[in-house]
Amino acid sequence: MHESIYIAASAGIKQARKMEMIAQNLANVNNTGYKKDGLVFKEMMPPFPPDSGLDAGKNILLSPNKSNKNVSYVGITDHYTDFSTGGIKKTGGVLDIALDGEGFFKVQTPDGPRYTRNGNFRLNTAKQLVNQNGNQVLDRNDAPVVIDAPGKISIDSEGSVSVGNGLANTTITNIKLVNFENKKVLEKIGDGQYRNKGLPEEELEAIDIKTRQGFLESSNVTSVEEMTEMVGTLRIFESYQKIIQSIDSMNDQSVNTIGRVG
Repeated sequence: MHESIYIAASAGIKQARKMEMIAQNLANVNNTGYKKDGLVFKEMMPPFPPDSGLDAGKNILLSPNKSNKNVSYVGITDHYTDFSTGGIKKTGGVLDIALDGEGFFKVQTPDGPRYTRNGNFRLNTAKQLVNQNGNQVLDRNDAPVVIDAPGKISIDSEGSVSVGNGLANTTITNIKLVNFENKKVLEKIGDGQYRNKGLPEEELEAIDIKTRQGFLESSNVTSVEEMTEMVGTLRIFESYQKIIQSIDSMNDQSVNTIGRVG
């Protein structure tokens, strides 16, 4: 009966973790370029003695000479980020840039390069293009994007920045757009930014991507979907709580029965 409590408890804990993830997604539903997170669950075997020759990470049934109980638990095997593109909304901001397709802006922070989909930019006092945290947006040479020439600022679909006077435009720099073949090397660190946990070579030039001046990308979190998922997860969590309470009640009855017999 103890195994039943452990199984229900492990499943309940995982549902609680899922609730935390959903709450985090909902908290960022209005954050520009935010990408929602998710969890992957899998049936797991309990740990075995070192001399058993069994691997707890595999889905197996114990033979009678190993155990007379076939027990498995719910485990979290992976955490993932959904990098699908969010909705593109028009802002009219000259330095607002949305990314349409797979890829990231590269920005320089005091802790090293970071990657983001949030294109809500501005110019600092040095005429450098920066994000709302003051981090410099980098060009194709990994140098800060500087827009110090007078005139109307235009950014084309490939990230080329030009300044014109209404008659002619002069290209002054190109915003760097990068991508990763395996996005598992990216670690979310807050403020819509990611760190490359892998090798520098993991960074690739982004293709099949367009920049859209005067637009921003919305979060890809859908409030209705997340709320529906939250309600379903809460019901599952409550059902496991009831199972644990029922098992606990049965244990109490067993103890009382044994006490009367004794």
